[in-house]
Amino acid sequence: MKKIVCLGDSTTYGYMVPRDKVWTEILNDKFSNDNRYNNKDFTFINKGINGDMISGMLARFDRDCINENADTVILMGGVNDIFTCKHIKKIENNLIGIVNKSLENNIDIIVFTPIAFIKEAFNFFESNNIEEFDNILKEYVNFINNYTKTNNIKSIDVYNIFTDKILKENNYYDIFFDGVHLNENGHNVFASEIYKELKNIYDL
Repeated sequence: MKKIVCLGDSTTYGYMVPRDKVWTEILNDKFSNDNRYNNKDFTFINKGINGDMISGMLARFDRDCINENADTVILMGGVNDIFTCKHIKKIENNLIGIVNKSLENNIDIIVFTPIAFIKEAFNFFESNNIEEFDNILKEYVNFINNYTKTNNIKSIDVYNIFTDKILKENNYYDIFFDGVHLNENGHNVFASEIYKELKNIYDL
């Protein structure tokens, strides 16, 4: 059995979404219902925490990844750090820290860039810094893509999957609650795209 721990924030946890409708559970269903993958026994374990920052994910890595005997960690985080105005370099260093901890413990890691947020629909909290948040997020996405490519780390560019595909095929108000959090339909759409990406990564 391949245990895949999904380490993240509210996008991973599934803020305001029924537990069985979150993308991690949908992936469990997709892999278990496809006869081609039964012998591989993929199990996705949701370790998302609403509001968590990537510093928090690093702090709980031992408990939530090592103690779970994870074979693989899917890491998606950093947006809450951006929203709370943490310095971009600190966010990047914490991400590198999680990657290094994974590798030191012989745990495979797949780094996701964060999902895009919708500036015109952003009402999760009041802020005058939406444009700045957006620019920093793009910088962070570029960092992740460059870092993972340079260091031969598995990655999925979720941000650009949203901007280039999902948001072109769906109205944002059909997949987001508030411009930041995916609704039930959004989790289903997201899971379908990640399912395809993971099959490519694992050459299935």
